[in-house]
Amino acid sequence: MELTVKKIGIIGLGLIGGSIAKALKRNGKGYIIKAWNRDKRVLETGLSEKAIDEYSLSLKDGFSDCDVIFLCVPVFAMKDVINELSGSIQPHCILTDAGSTKMDVISIVNEMGIANPFIGGHPLAGSEKSGFAASRANLFENAYYCLTPNEKTDEKALNILKELVKNMGAIPIEITPFEHDRATAVISHVPHVIASLLVNLVGQLDGPDNIMKTIAAGGFRDITRIASSSPELWSGICLSNKDIILDTLKALLNGLKDFEENLRTENKETIERFFASARDLRNSFAEGKNLYHKTFDIVVDVDDKPGIIAVIATALAEKNINIKNIGILHNRESDEGALEIQFEDEKSRSLGLEILNNLGYRAKSK
Repeated sequence: MELTVKKIGIIGLGLIGGSIAKALKRNGKGYIIKAWNRDKRVLETGLSEKAIDEYSLSLKDGFSDCDVIFLCVPVFAMKDVINELSGSIQPHCILTDAGSTKMDVISIVNEMGIANPFIGGHPLAGSEKSGFAASRANLFENAYYCLTPNEKTDEKALNILKELVKNMGAIPIEITPFEHDRATAVISHVPHVIASLLVNLVGQLDGPDNIMKTIAAGGFRDITRIASSSPELWSGICLSNKDIILDTLKALLNGLKDFEENLRTENKETIERFFASARDLRNSFAEGKNLYHKTFDIVVDVDDKPGIIAVIATALAEKNINIKNIGILHNRESDEGALEIQFEDEKSRSLGLEILNNLGYRAKSK
């Protein structure tokens, strides 16, 4: 589909907004990117790095010539931002957001009676880091990008947005706002709560010698990494998806109570079934497209371009390192890479990391 989009507005030039700008500029389609951010210094940095072409300090007057506007601000700020924009933008201008919850945003848009085409969006990519400095052009490569149209959504607007998402290197998928919020509550929001609970548990139970913090490693660090994310961002996300998160927590608490009772009564058979069912379900994720069971894995931050897998595989093969599996990641919600490689043992993984980092790739253990 040939796009008529020329100028794209980005409201909020942080990790996501900055990465959208960089991805679209790198695409080479000639988009003109105009941004707003509450910190002028960020806008000046974006301009100097050529991630954006223009910026405005005014939401009310600065985006009247945009064809599409990405709202990359927290849900709690959405209403004020849309209110400032709505009086001056063109009737055909497509509005979309990039937030982690969708039902609250749709409610805000409906309550405000916005006449412009609006389609909720959420790229499944990100990092525990934040701000424009953490943004990068390849953040969305091969990542799923949720779009939440409804029965009133203009088909042309949806197709335009899908094409823009593809031009970022992402994979657009359509989902209802409720399905989105229910899924993200289970796979993202509640895990953030659990990670923070586990870290706070160390703070609560650790002794004056800090032995827990000293020996915390491996699996504990992996499952609590996301606790390093922005407290302001995640408190807003949880409040905006409150009801569904509460339902999810209820199911989690029921599971904990069941496990507690089985442990108290030393019901070994049931406990084994608990761990076995989790193992089998987790391993079944390998049946999905380009995902597989993780053992000795690394992730590599590479640009998605023809031949890159062959280049990486050849570099490892030349050192007699066997690759068990290799594939592209479609969920980039962590500060990792586009490519995931599985090795047969820890020695191979360590050598693979050393070789790839020496070649200039950003690689790390998963």
